Amino acid sequence: MSDLIPAFAHLIEAFCTWAPGEAVPRPALERFMDALEILNDNAQAKAELRAAVADASEQGALHIDGAPLVFLRCLLMEEVRHD
Repeated sequence: MSDLIPAFAHLIEAFCTWAPGEAVPRPALERFMDALEILNDNAQAKAELRAAVADASEQGALHIDGAPLVFLRCLLMEEVRHD
């Protein structure tokens, strides 16, 4: 699976400890954006994340390794065009 879950958990942690006036936690943001790009470009990574989210949901979990399921589900949503 891609680095998305740990990268997302790290980004959340970085912003939780971030204080106004400090520099934005750029390394954490860049790591997450790189993982998100892999997710968008790699069908296998998306399928693995979808399976992990489904498994966690079945178990009644609210997060996977610190990454909230509600946000992970949003990342898996696909835009449907109605032209």
